[in-house]
Amino acid sequence: MNNTQLCSSKNRQAVTLTEILIATAVFSLFMISAFGVFSSSQTGFETGAWRIQRQKQAQIFLLRLKEIIEKANHAYEIRPDGKTARFGGDRPIIVNGTWRDKLAPSSNNAVMFFSITTPFVPALPELGQANRNGIWKGCALECVNQTLRCYQTGIWNNMPAVTPAAIGSPDPGKFVFGNITGDFSIRLEDVSGIGVFVEAATQSVNIGRPELFITVEVQLEKPRSRTRVSLSERITARVQDREMDEVTTAPTGAFPLN
Repeated sequence: MNNTQLCSSKNRQAVTLTEILIATAVFSLFMISAFGVFSSSQTGFETGAWRIQRQKQAQIFLLRLKEIIEKANHAYEIRPDGKTARFGGDRPIIVNGTWRDKLAPSSNNAVMFFSITTPFVPALPELGQANRNGIWKGCALECVNQTLRCYQTGIWNNMPAVTPAAIGSPDPGKFVFGNITGDFSIRLEDVSGIGVFVEAATQSVNIGRPELFITVEVQLEKPRSRTRVSLSERITARVQDREMDEVTTAPTGAFPLN
């Protein structure tokens, strides 16, 4: 093999190596681009799935909360003449001042408390009717680690230790603890903000007794997301037989929970 042939052979090898390096670089750029598109598509899919799932959960959660808020009542006893009378004073709805009439970040506190009772019916010996006790239910909305919990319970000890005494039975001999029929607990995760807005139902039909509207708004935010992904849902409950001053505002930061 002469010198000309050797030189030609070396040139061909050098050109081949360069082509390989260029092809490798182009392939690497292609793979990086393809991975970026795949990652973006996966993120978009996860975000969409999170939105659909959390929105549905929030709607179910708030509808259940609305159902029990609209049942919040004072304790009543039915007199022998058939008329009803409020028993044991007002039974307040208590809202944590952190979220009263404003949307604020979630924290480890109870948001609101109230109670639901059925009427107490005294005995009528002449008719052979014994006492019919009312049934007490305690209800709460609370937040721990960005998870909201809404529940109804007939057992006082199932309420958190920070529950105000005014939420309990006005008379355990007439409005009894311990009935668990209809008790439930429901949760909503990824809650970043909460608001409880109270207003008089001035535009409602006059039914001969006061009523008001309580709107609960929740804001949810997707955790561990590179960009902020959030959504919000709200419900408005109509509460009858309730004056504005019978919705009590607790101090900001009240009712701390672990």
